[in-house]
Amino acid sequence: MIGASYVALECAGFLHGLGYDTTVMVRSILLRGFDQECANRIGNHMEHIGVKFIRPAIPTAFDKTEDGKIRVNYQKDGSVTDSDTFDTVLVAVGRHACTDDMQLDKAGVAVGRSGKIPTIREQSNVPHIYALGDVIEGHPELTPSAIQAGVLLARRLYGGYESTLNGCLSLYAQF
Repeated sequence: MIGASYVALECAGFLHGLGYDTTVMVRSILLRGFDQECANRIGNHMEHIGVKFIRPAIPTAFDKTEDGKIRVNYQKDGSVTDSDTFDTVLVAVGRHACTDDMQLDKAGVAVGRSGKIPTIREQSNVPHIYALGDVIEGHPELTPSAIQAGVLLARRLYGGYESTLNGCLSLYAQF
């Protein structure tokens, strides 16, 4: 597994639980944007149960071997080049807001340098255009948060509710 997001670690955890020899390659830290004490506890637990970690490391090349496996070449500690061979390689290296080709400027929607959309209560700077999930600037990239935000937005727009996810997010940020 290449990556250290919650998706990468979750996949590594269930693959290990299914009995597969599992290694996680981490560029820098586990669970960027999360409380690092908790993130390190998760990493320590995973190592304790047998998940291997290669860190800090960045993959530089993938080669198929004669026996059909995949050799992952990587740079470790910024200079040492190494490689390991695996049956399967999964890549979960983050998300990028794919707003570049949406021509949001033609609708007048403001987009930040990151490609993400600044919002207030999921509303963009254009009154009838909303954004949800990973495309919102300054919000955690978490599927459960995006789902809940969508439910709450629908309730506000069509059900007369006033609830927002902001209260939930401020609670989340405290943990």
